[in-house]
Amino acid sequence: MRNTEQRKKILNVLSESKVPMTCEDILKSIKNSKLNLSTIYRSLEKFKENDYVIETIINKKKYFYTGSHHHFLFCSGCEIIIPVKCDFHEKENEIAKPYNFSIQRHEMTIYGLCFECRN
Repeated sequence: MRNTEQRKKILNVLSESKVPMTCEDILKSIKNSKLNLSTIYRSLEKFKENDYVIETIINKKKYFYTGSHHHFLFCSGCEIIIPVKCDFHEKENEIAKPYNFSIQRHEMTIYGLCFECRN
């Protein structure tokens, strides 16, 4: 895979973000660029194929993020996404073993209301 300036910008934006981003979020974050959505989509597919980014679906939207594995809290009111540490890896083998199942990855998003939206 070629490492173009555009791809470097996309990866940089994702690596600096604390939350997962949609393609539209990435486009908005890259200022003064000749990038377009189709370039971002194609680049993200390549990144996903090469394990540079992780794709997840939260509230029926496709998000991409880099870095370590996370789970997410999603506020149904203001749509804030809060990444939380995953402590589930130890449980995976316990769950899979009785079924002779080999787990490749898992995702979890917990939906609810943040403090501000509850009040």
